[in-house]
This record gives sequence, C-alpha cells and structure tokens, in this order.
Amino acid sequence: MGTLDITNEKRYVAIADELCADIAAGRYVRRRSFPSLAMIMRRFGVARATAAKSVEELKSRGVIVSRPRSGIFVVKPKVSRKIGLIVPGVAVTDFFKPVVSEINRLARDEGYELRFNEVWSEVREERIAQVREYAAEFIKGRFAGVIYEPLAGPVGDEINPHILELFNRQRIPVVLLDCDIVPFPERSGYDVVGVNDLEAGARIAKHLMQVGAKRIHFLICELCPTTFANRLAGAESQLKLAGMKMPDGGNVLYAEADDVQALRRYLKRQRQRPDAFVCSNDAIAAVFKQTLEKTGLRVPEDVMLTGFADLSVASLMSPTLTTVRQDRVQMARAAFRRLLERIAEPLLLPCDIFLPAPLVVRESTEKTHVHKS
Repeated sequence: MGTLDITNEKRYVAIADELCADIAAGRYVRRRSFPSLAMIMRRFGVARATAAKSVEELKSRGVIVSRPRSGIFVVKPKVSRKIGLIVPGVAVTDFFKPVVSEINRLARDEGYELRFNEVWSEVREERIAQVREYAAEFIKGRFAGVIYEPLAGPVGDEINPHILELFNRQRIPVVLLDCDIVPFPERSGYDVVGVNDLEAGARIAKHLMQVGAKRIHFLICELCPTTFANRLAGAESQLKLAGMKMPDGGNVLYAEADDVQALRRYLKRQRQRPDAFVCSNDAIAAVFKQTLEKTGLRVPEDVMLTGFADLSVASLMSPTLTTVRQDRVQMARAAFRRLLERIAEPLLLPCDIFLPAPLVVRESTEKTHVHKS
C-alpha cells in the first residue's frame, strides 16, 4: 500500500478514518484481532508514532480497545438513540415550527431523544460559530443521525459543505431538509426532502401567463436559498417554451423586500412596467407588497404577486396571496423516515424525495379583484 498523501500532523486522523470505514464495512469484527501497530505501519507506510496515534484516535472514538498480552479488538458499537436537528430562523418565520414539532413527536414515538438547535443569529460570524458548535455537540455525543436545513446565502455556501464533511468523517448520516447544498444541476451525496422546485417554478409561471401576465419578474433577496434559484430556472424555462421574450432591463430584481429605492430604480430601467412579481416565500411577498404600494403600484390591479410555502400570512394578507403549498408535516415525516432508513443502511444511494406542491390561487393574481374598504 502507498502512503497517504496528507500532512504528517493529520495523517493519523486519515488513517483512523479509513480503519473506521473498514470496521463499518465488517472487515474487522468482534472477537477478532484488529491490525497491530506493525501491520498499520506496513499498510500505510508510516512511522510507529503515527500508527500509535491512529490507534489512540480510534480508542477515543470508542470503536476499539486494547487488552494487555491479547492485542487490539473491535468494540461492539453502542446503538445511539439520539438524533440532531439543525434549522435556521424558527423565531423569524413559522415555516419550521410544524417541522420541528412533528420530528420531535416522531422521535419520541420511536424511542429517540431529539436535540433541536436553531441558527438564530443574523451576524455572519455568529451563524458560522453556532453551526460549528451544534455539529461538535452532535459528534461528541455520537448521535445516530442528523436532519439539517442548509443555511442560505454566502454563509451557507461557505459553511454547509464543511459541516457535512465533519458528520461524514464520523459516519453520522445526514438528511437535508428543503434543499441541497449545491445548485441545480449539481447533486450532492446526501438525501434531500422537499418539493420539486423546478416544477413548482414552472407551475407558477404557467398560472401567471394563464391569468394574463406578460411581463413576469422575480425578486431575489440576499439570503434566498438555492430552492428559489431552481424555481426561477423552472419559471424561465416555462416562459421560453411559451415564446415569451425577456425584458431588455432584465427580469430579476436583486434587493431586499423593503428596499423602496432599489425597486424605484429597477422600475425606471424597464421599458414596460412589470405586471407580475414572483417572491421566494410568503413572508417576503407580504413585505414586498407594501414596498410596491409605496411606489404607487396596487396588488393585483397594477401588478400580480405570488409567494411560496402557504404560510399563515398568505391567507391573512389583503388581498390574499397566491402561493405554492408545502406540507411541512409531511416533510418532517419523510425526512425522519429517510433518516431511520439511512441509519439502518448507511450505503443506500442518495435520493431526492419530492412532496406534492399544489398551487393555491388567491386574490393576488386575480385581475378582477377589487380591494375591500
């Protein structure tokens, strides 16, 4: 065997990772001697000190034990009954509240202890520190598996792959909620439970065209998740199939939902005023409706508006909001079931689990709607 191409100070960790994988694959079983230091030295081409550090690393992970005058043996793995859940912004949006509640119920019914951690800070460094802290807690506690909602925006692009790699190194299975950590058409090696965002975006665009929209635009905020990029791609493909031309000034407004000046500048660049805006979720659409009104545009008389998720705010707005329903209880159930399957069979191929996402048509896309006084 050749030596591992890795720095000396980290070589023992890489050796321990590979030997852990051998144990997981059944190469070394209980009551059968584990490789000696000499065998590890020969296999990996390392010095005795490095081989010894790799053995100590495996001992610290609780997977092997050394017995005087007998050798090194694999320890019978303890079956963990702890599951971790990491989601952002439960206090900010009600999207994840039913998800957390249902996963907690399912874990309790199946005899698991659920540890829920929320990424609540809006400060970049604090968000990263929080996720790192939660991951370290789950790893130290030898959790059986983790359900993880990837962080959105540049912070997510930076931290998501790192956190998942930490879990991967410790052989802790992970199921992703709502979206993957890479943009379409790429695909990570993790299970993803959500909706088919390409299809949902196409469905929104088709509906808007059917009710007369000819200049459909999109609002993208700084922390929009990859899900909305996929919906945008699906919507634009539907527009192109229908032969609809893209406006000269572009059809994407990159701004926060409450940025009136950004909206004014955007409208000024357009030769023709947009007659529909698609927002990434219902909460953002509710704020953006007020921003539109500050520029003199009424919903839906002047411009139609859509959201996503069918949060409670969608039916409480005036006019009520057209949106796409995401069944968050079913999302929780599908994610929990998949995690149990992944725990039982770690070598299952990763898959996308798409839940139904019906369009809910309300007043915000009805041109004939008249505001009630």
